[in-house]
Amino acid sequence: MKRVTLIITAVLTVLMLTACSSNKVVYESNTESQGGNKAWTVLIYMCGGDDESVNGDYSKKLDEIMNVNYSDNINVIVQTGGSSKWHTKNIYSDYCQRFKAGKNKLYLEDQSMAANMGDYNTLANFISWGTSKYKANHYMLILSGAGGGLINGMAYDELNGNDSLNLEEISYGISAAGVNFDMLSFDSSLMGSLEIAAEMSMCADYMTAPQDVIGNDEWNYEYVLQYLSDNPSTDSQGIGKAVCDGYYAKCEEKGTDKDAAMSCVALDNMSTLNQAFDGMAGDMLTATDSLLNYVNLSKAISGVQLYGGATVDEGFSNSVDLGDMAVKTSEFVGNTSDVLINTLNETVLYRVCGERKANSTGLALYYPLWENNDELQEYMEISNSVKYKEFLRKICTKCNVEDSSNTEDFNSSWAWNTYNQDMQTMEYKTILDGNSYELNILGNMDMFKSVDINVYKADKKSGNYTYIGKYSDLDGDWDAGIFKDNFNGKMLRLCGKNISVNLVGKYDGYEIYSAPIILNGKRSNVRIMHDTEKDSYKIIGAWGGLDSTNGRAYTNLKKIGFFDKITPILTVYDVEHNSNDNITGSWTLKMFGGVKKANISDGAYIFEYELTDIYGLKRRGTAVKANAGGGNIRFE
Repeated sequence: MKRVTLIITAVLTVLMLTACSSNKVVYESNTESQGGNKAWTVLIYMCGGDDESVNGDYSKKLDEIMNVNYSDNINVIVQTGGSSKWHTKNIYSDYCQRFKAGKNKLYLEDQSMAANMGDYNTLANFISWGTSKYKANHYMLILSGAGGGLINGMAYDELNGNDSLNLEEISYGISAAGVNFDMLSFDSSLMGSLEIAAEMSMCADYMTAPQDVIGNDEWNYEYVLQYLSDNPSTDSQGIGKAVCDGYYAKCEEKGTDKDAAMSCVALDNMSTLNQAFDGMAGDMLTATDSLLNYVNLSKAISGVQLYGGATVDEGFSNSVDLGDMAVKTSEFVGNTSDVLINTLNETVLYRVCGERKANSTGLALYYPLWENNDELQEYMEISNSVKYKEFLRKICTKCNVEDSSNTEDFNSSWAWNTYNQDMQTMEYKTILDGNSYELNILGNMDMFKSVDINVYKADKKSGNYTYIGKYSDLDGDWDAGIFKDNFNGKMLRLCGKNISVNLVGKYDGYEIYSAPIILNGKRSNVRIMHDTEKDSYKIIGAWGGLDSTNGRAYTNLKKIGFFDKITPILTVYDVEHNSNDNITGSWTLKMFGGVKKANISDGAYIFEYELTDIYGLKRRGTAVKANAGGGNIRFE
């Protein structure tokens, strides 16, 4: 975690306009008198990053801002920076520039040498300057830039090694300027969480933010700023609703509305919500005193609405829906979940969500779907809930973190200790019964969440084998611990080609899967929806996932077009089980059809049972060889 040293003198220094004749930007300063306080001043902190330098995405936002017919009663001020190239004429990457927005115009109000947009001092300086020069009765701050969520923050500055503003820096940057905003809005992915809202409650009254990944063209600047210009007497709740409605309208226009999720939150209620959450977390913690109770809780959590990345190839955002967590676990945590849900409904004043985010309740929560020691340690320093931190320490058995609150870890959990005792006596083995590949388990089956078969395409010459997905349609008797392969010779294939498919989440009536690909020369992931009622599959788009170096979320799902080139990425293992990516030849998607279950190609295969338990630990049965021909499979 970056540490912030508060230097008030540096924060409050007002940048001076740099004199320059050859680099005059757009229009010179609008010298008209401010005429006293306006109704609203909107400050937009815009970090373009490589989304601007490569695609011009933030220049498109500026175009929207200039499309508004502004009234005399509002100020809209934009600071640009953080990109190696701007696609708007006369905006320069080597300057930090500040503009006042007008109809079809940007007026240059201030300019200095480029400053790090991922530094809280830059944010604080802009806020101090903007609120001093453009006084108003109400203030709104829009933070616009690529987002990485709770742990990784937002506003990745391309000119400074993709340095970003973490949660602590955002809070310090606003607080240091000495301004409490009526509305704080994030045009940035994965920023609508309980923990972020709690921190922002110290510097704003209301907050709007997306819970999931947001597209670079989905925050509707023209809609929101026109609404504010037409209704300058509106309050923060009115603006919050406009932000959410404008965003959803953009998503509908683009066809991405099914995955939309944004809310408006009353930050003055965050203290009460934190107390309600800590109460529920206490009951979750109590569940770790019994293996059976934790088994039930863990399995309930596995069905909670997820946000962001959720596979190894995509990266893990480790973000779930707070309210859906309370609903799914209510049977096992008692009335504290009801208190949480009621308080959440009082805190989230307005929200929009699409049908694939139907369980979204307005705020996300950190939950480690994939355990990372450094990330969990950082969360220990962010979270205000002592009970939730202890709960996480007791279930994250792969991590060794410290907590200043002196909470206990998994070694003191009765659930974990009982689990270990049961595992010592558990036995499992695989057998071939005729042409049936079976797994027999003798022990406590409650400890397992899933039993699947990993399927690999084998290369007899090299001894290597390529992973092509999991087969889950087993003939299983959970009570008896007996599973049979029930394999019908079909696997999920994309355009008739093998893909490495991984489950993202299971929900009511559908499942979401993800497979790594190269799309038009860039690494990405194709997301696939399985309608479990119709047993049909369809491609819902491609997503770049999370940057493995800094956690930044790439822009939202993109439609795959008729002439897009797709190359599957398959994991190949050698005889010592070392792995590497294998990239096969590309093809044009719609020339060969979509995604469906189809017969595997003829040749040699390896089948391997995989058991996943309540702690996310995996065990594998003895693998067997098989041969496929004409849609039939024969085990050796």
